[in-house]
Amino acid sequence: MSREAPADADMVSDEELTELLADAEGTTPEEIERGAAELEIAPPEEATVVDVDE
Repeated sequence: MSREAPADADMVSDEELTELLADAEGTTPEEIERGAAELEIAPPEEATVVDVDE
């Protein structure tokens, strides 16, 4: 009997992602969070759709 892992088995939490990014960048999770807070990210419903084939 074989069982497949759930599709989200490779997913990481926000905290884990922050720690991985900090480790990869040689910084602290706090610095990553401060930098992310400074970014202005529009919600998907306000995003501009761009056709890259034009």
